[in-house]
Amino acid sequence: MAAIAAEAGASSRKAMSGSAWSYGRWVSRPAQNRSERTFFRFLDAAEGLLSGRNWHEVSVQEIVRRADASVGSFYNRFVDKTALLRCLDSRLGQECEQTVSALVDELETCPALIDDAPGMMISLFMRLCSERSGVIRALDMAQKMAEPGDFTGLGPSFDAAAEKIGHLLAEKHAVLKDHSGLEVAQAFRESFWLTREMLLYHPPCKPADEVHRSLLRHFYASLQD
Repeated sequence: MAAIAAEAGASSRKAMSGSAWSYGRWVSRPAQNRSERTFFRFLDAAEGLLSGRNWHEVSVQEIVRRADASVGSFYNRFVDKTALLRCLDSRLGQECEQTVSALVDELETCPALIDDAPGMMISLFMRLCSERSGVIRALDMAQKMAEPGDFTGLGPSFDAAAEKIGHLLAEKHAVLKDHSGLEVAQAFRESFWLTREMLLYHPPCKPADEVHRSLLRHFYASLQD
């Protein structure tokens, strides 16, 4: 699963390095590759600072220093710090969708893995909440304080990914055939919400493999409700 996620993440970064298609109305489209590289350095810098701090504690000046850029360069790309957070929101959702799409492709190529797919998804959720915890916490807070729909917080992109793998498993998984693709997708959504709550806000005092088994049991139990 780690190899799949790493490969998908690399593909995501490669795709993003060539265009600003991902970020819509939040930024002006960079004019050249060098400008785009600077744009992504700002995103990486902000995410790095969030690994141990809250969003309101991170300043534009710190982001600029970590990105090895200038304040003017920052404001040429972002109206303010909130615009950068919206771009992090978009990137996280798209990377999640692309990672799950890569897993679906792998499952279709190697059907013997399909029965293990729910466990792979739980592993992905745990990795996402561990490695991207700072961004997810920042987006959780932003969603609470912003206008409805201003931040997606893995919303549409995550839903699309969950439905894609949900339909595949409803068709081909030995246990999940009795459920619709939308039911399986909803079970994955609930499992991710629980993973986020457990790992980000109430870290359990037990080994990761026990957490994984507990989350996987919850996934199957949620389909019986």
